[in-house]
Amino acid sequence: MPIVITFDIQGAPPQERNRIQSFFERFGWENLGGSSYRYPRLGTDDQPVEDWFNHIIPALMLFRTYLLSSGRPLTKCTLDVQSSSGYNPNANYGSPPHTGVAAPLYQPTNVAFGEQNLRDWLTNLPYPY
Repeated sequence: MPIVITFDIQGAPPQERNRIQSFFERFGWENLGGSSYRYPRLGTDDQPVEDWFNHIIPALMLFRTYLLSSGRPLTKCTLDVQSSSGYNPNANYGSPPHTGVAAPLYQPTNVAFGEQNLRDWLTNLPYPY
């Protein structure tokens, strides 16, 4: 079932918008046009269950991190979710969280956000305690 995010960021130049598109696509999201993205991509059956640990949560975390670090105003945002997900290794269902090295990524149409930078970011997220 789909997850769709739409947003508007005031003053974001093309280079930053390209990086946003690239990281969403590397996590398996589809650009629907402008600042709208959908997971999973239309017409794909990549996995029997949405991969929240490795594709949805990291993409949303990176988007949040971009907003906070850029200081650009988020003027509009919607996140619509119709999803059910889980992980049960005994039933061979879902996927556990992966490190950056093992993270299943996709080839984006826009390569502005480097794959190694993304893998490094996933690996180096600190736990504060």
